[in-house]
Amino acid sequence: MNWKKPLAWLALCSLLLLCFPAATQAAAGGKKVRLPDFPVLINGQTLDNSKLKYPFFVYKDITYLPLTWEYTRALAIALSFDQEKGLQLGMGGGQLSGGFIGWKKEAFRPDLSGSNPRNRAYTATMPDFPVTIGNSYIDNGSEPYPLLEWNDVTYLPLTWKYAHDALGLELIWDDTKGLNVIGGQQQVLGEIYYDDADYLYVYPELVTEPGRVGLKVKKSLEETPVWMTEEETEELRKRVEELQGKMAGEPASLETKDDGLYYQGLRLMTKEQMTVSPGEAGMAYIRELKGARFELPSGITLVSVEKITAYNIGRSLYEYRTFLILGKEVSEIMELQQPLDRIIANDDGSFWLVSNGMPTHGRIMTGTRRIALLDAKGNVRLANEALNESDIVVPGVGLKDPLTDDGKLLIYRSGKSNDGKFTPRDTQGYYWLDTGFNVSKADALDALAKEESSPDRPSLYKGVYMGSDRKFYLLRTKNNTIFNYSDNKTGRWYDYEFLATQ
Repeated sequence: MNWKKPLAWLALCSLLLLCFPAATQAAAGGKKVRLPDFPVLINGQTLDNSKLKYPFFVYKDITYLPLTWEYTRALAIALSFDQEKGLQLGMGGGQLSGGFIGWKKEAFRPDLSGSNPRNRAYTATMPDFPVTIGNSYIDNGSEPYPLLEWNDVTYLPLTWKYAHDALGLELIWDDTKGLNVIGGQQQVLGEIYYDDADYLYVYPELVTEPGRVGLKVKKSLEETPVWMTEEETEELRKRVEELQGKMAGEPASLETKDDGLYYQGLRLMTKEQMTVSPGEAGMAYIRELKGARFELPSGITLVSVEKITAYNIGRSLYEYRTFLILGKEVSEIMELQQPLDRIIANDDGSFWLVSNGMPTHGRIMTGTRRIALLDAKGNVRLANEALNESDIVVPGVGLKDPLTDDGKLLIYRSGKSNDGKFTPRDTQGYYWLDTGFNVSKADALDALAKEESSPDRPSLYKGVYMGSDRKFYLLRTKNNTIFNYSDNKTGRWYDYEFLATQ
């Protein structure tokens, strides 16, 4: 048998492999990708994929995002690369600053210098460097949807694991509009604080132009929110303050005497309670003592006292006491040594006393959202103790009467015990509460409760608002979204619709 010809052929093949190693590896590791047959949007802006210098691709039915400068900036993806660690991706890149007058949002301008015919064959390759996403090393070779490369640009698969969980992006699919990738958004909508028949009124989270102190949002959620004029804002402010005054009490005139603090001749606090020791650290002194009074139809007067102790280190200590006055008798409501934010009257002559919690360093202290029932005889019972619930919230009902026609109060329970250990319980969610402390689950609000307990919702008190139409509006704390839970309608807007761009 003649072995010379096969050996010569083998030698030629080996020589070709040595001469063209890169081409051989590319062919071996090539991944056939295609252009998407649906629209792709970045923060609501539709892209012309046929003209993009780096188009979006689809591989195994997953859309791939090109990690170019303009996309990572627009979506706030932090990207870095070095020879040792390779490619590192995380949250927080892009232009997420602002918060001062004169600041402008950087407009998104994709590179449209490309030409991407749909009938062309597109092949991507596997990157030959390490990849880390959100501090987790990616074994790219074993991933069902690996990162790819095309024309020297790395492409990221927009799976839920990478896009949402690791990079904080929001992926919205619409059968007509296609895939909308949302990220890097400045939160402009702050807190819903009032409503009327047509509008929701919202405090801004971010202001970059003078004179902008509030927005109004059409309840249909089909129109872009508009900044209110200073005249509109001032008129609404007076209306709100008037209603808040009725709800939060009127200023109480307090008198300081040698032996304590008095209200209309009745002593509320002793001298020791209203002063600080001369030897207390920090050169402490009482900066302010102020009170609010609530005149109840039952003949009971409640006086809430705020004591502010200032220290030379620039800090202040806020203390609250609530006193019940019936005739000439004064007693302190020990269950509410915190702000008294509103009083809700019941048909049986009792009252719900609501505290939205103790604020500290911009947050509400756990275990301080409290509700107490005050009966016509002056007896007080704390709902948190009766239900063994650390925090109970009357959802952001603004200035409206939250009681149902049969006298029940909607509450949100935290799902943690009231014994100071905050042990998890299976009670988290919305309930109806009556004056006998009987509760019934508000099953229709289970989905809303589930969203409220997600990491994206750090503050229930500022999130849910029950309008005068008794519909529930949820202001999501990212991406400027308001959800009408009752009608299953969503309004979503982009920061460039509110802010000046450059």
